[in-house]
Amino acid sequence: MSVFVPAHSTLDGLVPHEGLLDAAELEEIAVKIADRPEIWEPLIRIDAMQRRYELIYEDERMDAWVLSWMPGQGTGFHDHFISSVGVSVIAGAVREAQLRLDAEHVEVRLAPGDSLKGGPGYIHRVQHAEGEPAVTIHVYSPRLDWVGQYRVDDHGILRREPAPGRVELTP
Repeated sequence: MSVFVPAHSTLDGLVPHEGLLDAAELEEIAVKIADRPEIWEPLIRIDAMQRRYELIYEDERMDAWVLSWMPGQGTGFHDHFISSVGVSVIAGAVREAQLRLDAEHVEVRLAPGDSLKGGPGYIHRVQHAEGEPAVTIHVYSPRLDWVGQYRVDDHGILRREPAPGRVELTP
């Protein structure tokens, strides 16, 4: 597994309090980080082969990432285990879909200035939609140490595959 070193030792007052943060607070922090390009712009990576994610900041209760998405890149359906998430789109666009059984997935297109939030157990997938790269900020609390990746096996059964939170999720 890769070792990630945070690019910043502080978020300069962007975090509202000590302790764990809820989904609404994480969304607000993601939006505030998005408004500060000096924090994330040097971390953008353009890589046509894999989605790139760089650690902006982490402490014992949260972590913040900048993700760079190119055409064809996406996560597949996953959850964030016990972590809540806040996401803000900076450049390009991504499509977020929520898993719905026996019907089409609920899907939205997110463009610069758009944001979203989800609590523990929130199941979704994110895919590149536009821009080279599309760029998003993701903030998690507690830190994203584990995820569940959802796959349908050869018998049509939906399976949850636990994985470390710092590996690339794939469709």
